[in-house]
Amino acid sequence: MSLTLDRVRIVDEVMQAYADREDITDKWLVWQSIATATTRRAILSALRILPDMHIADVGCGYGALLFDLVAMHKVKVTGIDNSPTVLALDEDILATLAARGALQEGATVTLQRGDVMALPLADGSVDGVVTRFLFQHLRNPSAAATEMFRVLKSGGFVCAIDVDDALSIEYPSHLAAYSRAKEALQSLQRIRGGDRKIGRKLASVFHNAGFSVAQTFVVPQAAYYQAPGDLTRNVLVQQLQAARPELVAHGILTETEFQMLLRDLRQETACWQFSMHAEIAVIALKPR
Repeated sequence: MSLTLDRVRIVDEVMQAYADREDITDKWLVWQSIATATTRRAILSALRILPDMHIADVGCGYGALLFDLVAMHKVKVTGIDNSPTVLALDEDILATLAARGALQEGATVTLQRGDVMALPLADGSVDGVVTRFLFQHLRNPSAAATEMFRVLKSGGFVCAIDVDDALSIEYPSHLAAYSRAKEALQSLQRIRGGDRKIGRKLASVFHNAGFSVAQTFVVPQAAYYQAPGDLTRNVLVQQLQAARPELVAHGILTETEFQMLLRDLRQETACWQFSMHAEIAVIALKPR
């Protein structure tokens, strides 16, 4: 166990180092991976992962699940994402992790460009599928679940992790600039076809795709702290900057409003706040 903890600690250190680099696109995704590590690993610990399993991480992004899996288990992981920029950085991070001894002996990683609606995997070729914060962005979650069903072996599992805004509580409410920024990003996500309440729907999505839902659970995080903290503020600022062209193009914010919001968000004084957020996880099995 101590060796596993050492490897996971190395993953955290390497991700922190990459988060500090100025040349990374959508750095907020790296910060998000750092901020949600405890919740993510709690969910992974619920999976029955056996040595030499082949697991696909669909929508792997900057490796949040991917790197944890190979640090914790002797498995073959295929990371799939539709962004060549993301995959190139994952290759770089992976090389750094391997050089520092963060990978479980015998674990391997393959990175492939692909779309969740047409996964670059053969029928019945993987033992498990993991995916995190993907379904909230999809226009057709049912089609994605059906595609995951296709690539799984009989008896294989899928573990899907996502959000549901009904499980977010803050008191007192967030300050004005923070609230406006979150509302602008949520409006853009709806326009893109996303769903911030997908968490409650995941079990039904997989059941309707032919899976047997084995387990559903909620993993909360709660704190009383000065909010927004530096990490939360940095993630939100970076999200806004990455989304600026679309926010302006869709009329959610004018360029002037965007610049003023960014300024106010950076300058807004934090206040003491109780905050609770939770992720919903669904583990489902492909019938034998």
